[in-house]
Amino acid sequence: MTHSVFGFFPFDAGSVTLPRVSSLKALPVALFAAVILWSCEAVVSDVGLPDAGVRPDAGVGIDASVEADAGAADAGDVDAGVDAGMKDAGAPLVIFPRTGITAAELGVLVNDDDPLSVSIAAYYVAARRIPPANVVHLHVPAGTTLTAVAFAPLKTQVDAAFLSTPVQAMAITWTTPFAVENMSITSAFAMGFRAIADTCTDPNSQGASSNPYLRTPGSTRPFSDLGFRPAMVIAATTQQQAQDLIDRGLASDDTWPGGSAYLMSTSDGVRSARCVFNAMYGYTNECQTFLNTWDAAGSGIDAGIVSADSISNMTDVLFYVQGLASVPNITTNTFLPGAIADHLTSYGGQIPVSGQMSAIEFLRGGATGSFGTVVEPCAYTQKFPNPIVLIPRYFGGATLIEAYWKSVAWPAEGIFLGEPLARPFGQGFRSSYANSTLTIETTAMAPGRTYVIEAADSPAGPFTVVVGNLTVTRYTRSRFTVPNATRAVYRFRE
Repeated sequence: MTHSVFGFFPFDAGSVTLPRVSSLKALPVALFAAVILWSCEAVVSDVGLPDAGVRPDAGVGIDASVEADAGAADAGDVDAGVDAGMKDAGAPLVIFPRTGITAAELGVLVNDDDPLSVSIAAYYVAARRIPPANVVHLHVPAGTTLTAVAFAPLKTQVDAAFLSTPVQAMAITWTTPFAVENMSITSAFAMGFRAIADTCTDPNSQGASSNPYLRTPGSTRPFSDLGFRPAMVIAATTQQQAQDLIDRGLASDDTWPGGSAYLMSTSDGVRSARCVFNAMYGYTNECQTFLNTWDAAGSGIDAGIVSADSISNMTDVLFYVQGLASVPNITTNTFLPGAIADHLTSYGGQIPVSGQMSAIEFLRGGATGSFGTVVEPCAYTQKFPNPIVLIPRYFGGATLIEAYWKSVAWPAEGIFLGEPLARPFGQGFRSSYANSTLTIETTAMAPGRTYVIEAADSPAGPFTVVVGNLTVTRYTRSRFTVPNATRAVYRFRE
């Protein structure tokens, strides 16, 4: 069944019976009652509460058709740059908040005993211009799963290799092994191995292995700030698949695409947990909560909950949130460069082959990022990407690896797949300068927060506010203009 028109699928908690299926278990009520859900309240504290009554200053030039909004960046973390589109010789320096890592901060792990890993790493390092000092050569035992004993020296070697580097995150260039006992390979390298007995209820599969980003969601230097390095697998079974994936990531950079987010409410009520409401099972309809903060017209990204098992023949897929064990019609769709697609099911993280559909099939179908769990997680939505976080973060200028990692509250069993540095919305800011007018466009403002544009005669300051009280009510693209912008330096900040 396919569905080509967005619509909201009404759910009544009293009318939905979540089936208990052998491959992904629905959780009993008593167990859910003990769970602290990573729901909209925890996330809203990060992005800010919408304030419908606050608008940008009337004296500020803003594209009236676009409301402003963006992801939160560290106030003291900035990137400086003048957009390539600036024409006037007198264009000022423009400083923007830092929203993500750079190629100089990404490490690459290579399995020298796997020829495909070696060739993927060589292509990726050249394509992304990764510094040679950031590449770590390992000898990884064969098989789908490592023991904790076999993994320990690999983790020690990697940590030691990055001590004197600025590396904040890691790309893994082999597809197997994909797990360390009951933990994913990406989470084991990122957070350190934790033994997990019962993969549903062991604390190490839940809050005891909670995402370090929860402490500082706005961090753009996870190792410096939080002591961990997120990891992502460039998953492929052939060199051509890997190159195509990497090339899609590169092609996405700073394109500011339009497109659509297809949030699926399928015939499988358990696997659709992210897009349904059910008080008994603790499902809060994360998809609808996301939509309540999203400006589809202003952002350029249409979004809606689709009541169907799949989409087909769509030409604009940027986000695809699925809820089936096996997703049909993937290859009939066109995924835009940088697109993200995943499904909530038990064994999607087993790559490249799974008893259910492996998440690698989304990459083979044209997506640039995906996610899955490597063992039975049970239907805890905290173990899967939350669209409330994922889409705004990516839209706001985070890299794929950062946006994806920030969206999973309990990541121990989940494996992150894709091209880590894909960044369709660049740093979430761009600027132009013509006829003494500075124009700033951004996707990085968060609803309910207040921003200013400041000016100075040098990067050292002092800065004074030239445009103040900039706010938005939903995530969207914004454009602000500063007429008579004759100062040497301008900066945008919260």
